Amino acid sequence: MANLHKTLAIIVGIIGVSAAFSTASHAETAAPPTLVTFVDETRSVAASSGFAGSATRRIDVSIWHPSGTAPAGGWPLVLYSHGSFGRADNNMHLVQHLVNAGYIVAAPDYPLSSRAAYTKIKAIDIRDVGNQTKDVTFLLNQLLASKEWSSRIDHSKIATIGHSLGAVTSYFTSFGSLARDPRIKATVLTGAGDPVQAALAADMGLIGNWNLPSQVPVLFLSAEHDAFALINGGHYAAYSRVSGPKYEIMVKGGVHIWFRDAADAPADGSNPDCASLVGFRPGTVLAGCEPGNKLTKPARQQAITRVAVLDFLEGYLRGDQKRIKHLRSLPKSMPDVKLRYED
Repeated sequence: MANLHKTLAIIVGIIGVSAAFSTASHAETAAPPTLVTFVDETRSVAASSGFAGSATRRIDVSIWHPSGTAPAGGWPLVLYSHGSFGRADNNMHLVQHLVNAGYIVAAPDYPLSSRAAYTKIKAIDIRDVGNQTKDVTFLLNQLLASKEWSSRIDHSKIATIGHSLGAVTSYFTSFGSLARDPRIKATVLTGAGDPVQAALAADMGLIGNWNLPSQVPVLFLSAEHDAFALINGGHYAAYSRVSGPKYEIMVKGGVHIWFRDAADAPADGSNPDCASLVGFRPGTVLAGCEPGNKLTKPARQQAITRVAVLDFLEGYLRGDQKRIKHLRSLPKSMPDVKLRYED
């Protein structure tokens, strides 16, 4: 049990370290979201970390959409899931890029893992991730049935994007036997590590899910020095579990938190992922935290992310074969990335 708690502490610490860093400058240029609240009367929120619990499950959602009238058939929808102790608006560099390209982006503040949630939790409850996968399905049900949103959304073009713990959520909604939502036609997992290994390391409420051979196109965006990924299965572990079409882009010199809006970096050039690991296993240098690692810049990692994500979604949601070709040729124009892919 002690080892389990230590493992849990590492996972939560690393994926939550981004809370200590500021958000990127992209956020101030984005149009304000529409704020929507949905309540699931059939599910509860557990008492946890200062929250008394509730008999129903309230989900607050931020929605960004393109300006003007929706085209016939609507815009594609992307549901973004934040990481541990993150928040719905912590990936605005990517959200604004997608909105400008004609996507609706909906992002919940999950009740027991968001620092912006109405629950005002003091720490995350990792056992609630299983409920987060159900939240994805619940939110899709609500949005697609809503008078305000249904006609704006192309019901045949729905994707998920998740960062860190949100990538675990998104992975299981595409590939988990008990959580899969067949309406999801593509998924992007940033800083995911191996979601199956992460779910095994601690009770995330995902026991009983086995890996479906779902042919959901998936893009893994990984970082060479991602300390979270390296202690949770390593690079390419999740890639090997899924059927194609599948891609894994490795950002050379990248770290876990820079896929989203975190822009700060330690003055000594060390990996910002590792700040929460101080004191754990004294004398042991964990993978990704080795001194002297050459890191990229936050803005560069985020730029790669925007290009790769839009290529992938345009290719697999909108059927643009030129964007798929461009995605597959990224290492030629971006020598600081590695790429694996299979159809």
